[in-house]
Amino acid sequence: MAGSLSQELAAQLQDNGRDPGASILVCGYNDLAELTLEILEEFGQRAVVVAPCLPPSRKGEWQYLEGDPQQAEVLRRAGIERIKVALLLEDNDQANFELALLIRDLNPQARIVSRLFNTGLARYLDSILPQHFSLSVAGLAAPAFALKAVSDEFVGYFELPQLEAQPATLPPELADPLYFGAPQETTLWNVVELTIGYNSRLLHMPLSELEETFRARVLFHYPVDGLSNFSESRIFDDFDHEAKLLEGDRILVICDPRAYLQLLERNGRRGSSRAQRWASGQVQDKRQRRRGKSFSRLLSWLRRSLQGLLQVKPIVRTLAFTLGAMLVIGVINFRVIGKPVFDALLLTIVVLTGGYGDIEAFQQAETPLGVKVVAVVMTLVGAALVGLIYGLVTDKLVSSRFGLGRAAHMPKGDHGVIAGLGRLSYLVLQLLRQMGYEVVAVEPDADNPLLGAAEREGAVVIRGNYALASTLQQARIQSSRCLICTTPDDLTNLETALTAHSLHPGIRTILRITDAEVAARMQRHLQALGISYSPTALGARAFATAALAGAVYGTLTWEGETRLEVSAHDPYLGLSLRQLAQDYDLAILLHHSRPDRPCVFPKIWQKEGETVLKRGDRLYVMGTVGSLIRLAQGRPLPPELYQVRLLEYRNPYFEDEILSTLAFYARLPKTALRPLLRCLPAVVSPPLPRDKAIKLSRQLRKMSTEVQVFAQAQPDHRIPAAMNENSESNLN
Repeated sequence: MAGSLSQELAAQLQDNGRDPGASILVCGYNDLAELTLEILEEFGQRAVVVAPCLPPSRKGEWQYLEGDPQQAEVLRRAGIERIKVALLLEDNDQANFELALLIRDLNPQARIVSRLFNTGLARYLDSILPQHFSLSVAGLAAPAFALKAVSDEFVGYFELPQLEAQPATLPPELADPLYFGAPQETTLWNVVELTIGYNSRLLHMPLSELEETFRARVLFHYPVDGLSNFSESRIFDDFDHEAKLLEGDRILVICDPRAYLQLLERNGRRGSSRAQRWASGQVQDKRQRRRGKSFSRLLSWLRRSLQGLLQVKPIVRTLAFTLGAMLVIGVINFRVIGKPVFDALLLTIVVLTGGYGDIEAFQQAETPLGVKVVAVVMTLVGAALVGLIYGLVTDKLVSSRFGLGRAAHMPKGDHGVIAGLGRLSYLVLQLLRQMGYEVVAVEPDADNPLLGAAEREGAVVIRGNYALASTLQQARIQSSRCLICTTPDDLTNLETALTAHSLHPGIRTILRITDAEVAARMQRHLQALGISYSPTALGARAFATAALAGAVYGTLTWEGETRLEVSAHDPYLGLSLRQLAQDYDLAILLHHSRPDRPCVFPKIWQKEGETVLKRGDRLYVMGTVGSLIRLAQGRPLPPELYQVRLLEYRNPYFEDEILSTLAFYARLPKTALRPLLRCLPAVVSPPLPRDKAIKLSRQLRKMSTEVQVFAQAQPDHRIPAAMNENSESNLN
């Protein structure tokens, strides 16, 4: 991506001796902009920063133009007509919204990446403005906070949007400042890490069988058999899909919630009861949408009704049982004086609603005294019941109409405690509630507009200082599952975590730390205190990737080093799925070719990999930041081939089988390969892709051999010339 700035800009920019040519414009300067600029520089990209002011210590590091980016003249001085990408990173939705429209007027072809928290407005702009992509720091960071708070296996999750384009209509809820976006039809995928244990029922299961059984996608496989030295430049599909899982192997898997629970159970572990209910609910909702039989729907309705009856408030259950008992007693009472059952029921209802004096039987002298006494008691009880019922109905109507009185009951245990209510913590709260966990939010500001929104989500809200032991005790921190500190003040988060550990030693704690370097140091040196995350650090790479590659749908971090981005790209015409994945080191998550059905997790190492991309295809791919940038720039990786060296074989019984295996990969007769076995060690394979080289080495190891896999193979004088001549054909 190359470009040049105007001469006027070149005279004004503080470029520290650098070439003033730049193709990326950054509007606004803050922590997010600083981290994004650093990442862009890592990939050799230059950017121009336009902001009213910049810290003096930073003015010599970036190309900088002082001015208000909201002014068209300032943008023209920055060379907006030649800019290829504009990053709008102000922490203000309205400012970024107005700036996006201004830049679209000045440069209709520029790609615009806007920082927007309001998801409704973001979706609208993405659908109505060409080459406009919206991201939210809180939205990118919230899954990391929520998922790490409840489970060690979760690495993250992402949601792929609808395949069919939706009409660009502005939602009316945008007038509500508390609107964070209505849920849309998406597919939820969990990204989990599993270590195969000694008691795992996944032992000796081939990776391909695991993917087929659980409809999952294996992203990484770190085996313990010595063949785990991965390529430095490639990550995905760098393993043998036919390899069997051994004790100690580690795998990273994409799957749906039900498959995640099944994998946990097969691997000798069970998820928590709440996670079980959450996953079961996710799957059950999908199943219910597919069912068409009325009998199944009736059974499901009865089951939900029974579950709802058991979960109602104690006062409602007491009223229901008391009312039922009064109806039974009343019918029996009126049957004593000879009334039919139906008439007895009607008279009972009249008495319970205060109509004792309207019943003629009670005015006659021959009516037994006991019947009259029972009727009087029923009238008194009925008056109390009617008053309580009216009160409950009124409370329900007021709650549903005005959103009042929805505060949940304080949980007894296994809940999450959130210190501070802001944009990030509210999204974390929503995720925890979706996963079935109860939440207690602590917020000292009684005027915080998110208090009511949190209560409507079913969370308990406590107004008080979160750093005080008494406040955390009120939130029942001693029996809680986790504490998530998301206040904007790092010292307050640290103090709150220390107080929580004094009350509940060993509690799982997630800390929000503003500075990315401080968060990394805390993660290294203060691991006992909890997990430290910087939201801007979690989101900065997504903004940089969106600037260079296009749409980004999520960011995942594994082992703190490998950062993966979920992105969508226009198809590369004429390339096959296998060629696209190998040339750019990508994992293809979904391929949709009209009018065919979408293919989720296509097996590119099989026949599906030969599918050729054509105009109109939709692709969702996962890759590292570098691989997505190469894809956007059309710079494929150079071919990387491996060879297998046979060091020795211990059992002559397998000699013929070894020769047959080598002949299959070399496409040569066994007689041409037999001399190699007489002069070991020797290179016994042509140049192969890594997965095939590993597969060959595993097959040879089963025959009591010792082998070695190495990259960038050089021709060996002991290999027949025909083997090198046929090496290219062996890549199929």
